[in-house]
Order: sequence, then structure tokens, then C-alpha cells
Amino acid sequence: MSKMKVMGHFPPDTDTTCSPIVYAWYLSNYKDTPAEAVIGGSLNKETTYVLNKFEVETPEIISELTENDQVFIIDTNNPEELLPGYDKATITGLIDHHKLTGGLSTPNPIPITIKIYGCSATIVWEEIRYEVKDEAPKWVFGLLLSCIISDTLKGASPTTSQDDIDAMNELAELAGLNLDEYADELFAAKSDLSGMSADDILLADSKSYEINGKMVRFSVLETAKPDNVVALREELITGINGLKEKDNTDFIFMFAIDIIKEEATAIVATDEEKEIISKAFDANYTGDTVILPGVVSRKKQIIPSIEPLIS
Repeated sequence: MSKMKVMGHFPPDTDTTCSPIVYAWYLSNYKDTPAEAVIGGSLNKETTYVLNKFEVETPEIISELTENDQVFIIDTNNPEELLPGYDKATITGLIDHHKLTGGLSTPNPIPITIKIYGCSATIVWEEIRYEVKDEAPKWVFGLLLSCIISDTLKGASPTTSQDDIDAMNELAELAGLNLDEYADELFAAKSDLSGMSADDILLADSKSYEINGKMVRFSVLETAKPDNVVALREELITGINGLKEKDNTDFIFMFAIDIIKEEATAIVATDEEKEIISKAFDANYTGDTVILPGVVSRKKQIIPSIEPLIS
């Protein structure tokens, strides 16, 4: 019998890569369920840094699922973010921290855990904690810690719950890491744009949704150096226009999230999108970009503010 595949959305980020790695290890070693983590695309620099630091192999990249696959989904419930063939595969369970999107169905009941947390890894940690905390290798703690730091911006994101904070502190201690120092390492890796094309930046952390009959993509890049992103504005606009045509997308909103100042710079291609940004955040464009103080979360701030204005 083939191993159960544990995976999340594509393109992959740190949470959707590292949480499945840990959960596959847990299923294989504690639940007598052979499992392997897989990903649906290339890793970003932050996630690559994490896996290298803890000497963990990169999961296999796959392009589709089949009717022979059993898959446990972590960090999404949105069909738009799953690989082709998800509807043919057997979904065995789901762990997530996003809003319900709809569109997934299973022939039988499955275990589903969705919590109002800043990171899926916090849910994974709560599920496995009492069985593994005294004997798991340090890379397990390190990977889960990395996910929470990344997703919550070390607690700065408004999506952060007290459970995320508690898990982050405990995991840092178990991993033998100074939380502040390690977060600085991650933020530096997150901010490295060397060798990245405009399309790489647009798709590194990007989610698409159908809203009121329109396809809308929300792309973010969390960085300690937002000026480096803004300097690529013209290339990003060209990339946005090309991506719209390629994917038949109506709106694309790009945000460079300054993880130090806790603000966002919006980058869009059309006057209509500028108008939507202005109304959503009560902001006035003075040029081609606009800074949005306090905006750091796509899930809790960006999408809820923009969604009512899409028509």
C-alpha cells in the first residue's frame, strides 16, 4: 500500500511545507500510518533556509493527485489551492486555520480541525504535543516553531492567538533556540529577493478566490526591506498583467508587508484596483503606490476589507 500523502496549498510556504513534514513523521511513528509529506511546487527562500538549518530533506514535488492517492490536507481547505486530481483522491483528514471556502467533499466523514489560530502548526503541535514532546528530535520542534514565527510574524500579526504565542515559546525552548535571534534569521531569509523574478515574487505567497463571480488573486511578500520590492514596481506591474491574462484573473492585489514597521505597501496595475484599495483602507494614492499603516495580515485585514468591494 502506498504511503499517505500529507500536503497543503500550492505554491508552498513554510507552514504548508513544514507542518506536513512533521505530521507525516507523527503518523508514521505514532499512528502506524505510513505517510510522506509532498509539495506542489518549488520552495521559497525562507522555507529552504528552515529545512537546511534543521537538516531536513525537501519533500518530493508532485504535479497532480490520482484516484489511488490518500491525502491528508494541512493549511488550506480551498480547492483553488490544491493540485489537480484532488477530487479523485481520497481525502483522509484536514487541519487548517483559514475560513471555510467550500468545494471539498468526501464520501465518508473525516476528521477536520479548523481553529482561529495564526498558524496551522499550532494546531499540529496541540494534537501531537503530549505524545512527542519528551522524545521528538529537535528538528520537529524547530520546523513547527519556524511555521509559527513565519505565519504570525513572531506574534505581530493580528491573526495571532495566545495559543500561537504559547506554542512558539514552548517550541523555542524545546528546540534550544533564542526566539528573537532565530526570528531575525527567518526574517532575513524572507527578505532575500536575489535571483527572484517578478513572477517569483508575485507567486511566492499568493492565494486566489472567486468573489462575486470574479477571480481575485491576493499576493503578499513579507520583508524587512520593502523598498527592494517597491523598486521592482514596473516589473511587478508587467508580471501582474501577464498573470491576469494567463490565469484569466480579474483582479490582482500585491502587498509588500514591512515586518519591522508593521505596514503594507500596495502595488496594483489599474485605476480600478487603486480605487478599491483607497475605499477598502481609507487611503489616498499620491503616486503609483500607497502605504497602509498597521496592515500586515492578508487573512484578517486585506481580504475582508477588499472582498465587499469586488463586483
